[in-house]
Amino acid sequence: MLIAQITDMHVVLPDDQMAELYQTADRLAEAVHHLNTTANKPDMVFMTGDLVNSGKFEEYKLLRELISPLTMPVYLLAGNHDDCDHIRSVFPDHDYLPAAGPLYYAIDGGPLRLIALDTNLPGKPQGQLGETQLAWLDAELAACNDRKAVIFMHHPPFRTGLVTMDDMNLIDADAFGEVVSRHKNIERISCGHLHRATQILYNGTVAQTCPSTSHQINLLLGDVNELETVKEPPELMLHYWTEKEGLVTHNDYVKTYPAVWKMKSGVQ
Repeated sequence: MLIAQITDMHVVLPDDQMAELYQTADRLAEAVHHLNTTANKPDMVFMTGDLVNSGKFEEYKLLRELISPLTMPVYLLAGNHDDCDHIRSVFPDHDYLPAAGPLYYAIDGGPLRLIALDTNLPGKPQGQLGETQLAWLDAELAACNDRKAVIFMHHPPFRTGLVTMDDMNLIDADAFGEVVSRHKNIERISCGHLHRATQILYNGTVAQTCPSTSHQINLLLGDVNELETVKEPPELMLHYWTEKEGLVTHNDYVKTYPAVWKMKSGVQ
């Protein structure tokens, strides 16, 4: 099974200043084309938040138009730039979404239980799960303790060394970590928000962040309390699951590069 994760698309309308700066809609369109045509075509796509930039209804209508060519199931998550009610309004056919309240849910993905969390804290760049959602997560993980679970969420629950981004992290990360530590069936926690790829051992599992299809955050580690964006290549992640090896994650550029050398099968 192959799961694609794309994140932080920050779709804006054509007259928005950010459209000229980042070309977010064009880059998402390129990502959609890539997912439809790549040799590693995924079985499903998880979009882990900051789907649009301002939470506007019209931005979600453009988002729907941009992702409509995708030929595989798509699952949406909310980030700090998103509006949950507008997501529901524009995507009424996405019946996995709760009819009201935060957009957290769980689905079966082949042999895996795929859990989507909602870290959206309206009006704030930070994320929060809250006691109700954490209790739901605890119960959901206990109910599927005979199979592996993958958690998707927007805000990472760990510090990365990117100081400014770490200050916009998950507020109740300690409480989330306590829930995670109680369950041994969590195969992976995969987040967005950071606009870079990072990995860490986290409370008995692996947690990571996915790069953006739009733009990346400049790699300024340590005491450099600055936030810069750079036009590094748009990226996504491919999560490849086999019963034997478990989940292996690959970074994939939103571009197909031609082979410069190839070894024929059976030749050493």
